[in-house]
Amino acid sequence: MRIPVWLTLGIAALVIIFGSYRIYLATRPVVDKPEDAPRRGFYSMSKRAHLFVGVIYLALGAGLIATSFGWNPFGSSGGSADQ
Repeated sequence: MRIPVWLTLGIAALVIIFGSYRIYLATRPVVDKPEDAPRRGFYSMSKRAHLFVGVIYLALGAGLIATSFGWNPFGSSGGSADQ
């Protein structure tokens, strides 16, 4: 059973959008807020961590798109040549 190309491209688009959002969080200006307010979730991470994770997500999305169009990251190392 093969996974449809439109499904992998749709998931790749979501991954790239999420990675772009993480990069946006890394580059946005600092908002002044009281120091006693707890930072939770995404906002507790440093800007450098957001940037690193965002770049990783963009690379994963690009890999999904490339495999959708036939790129095999493992080359011919796995499976038989008949496929």
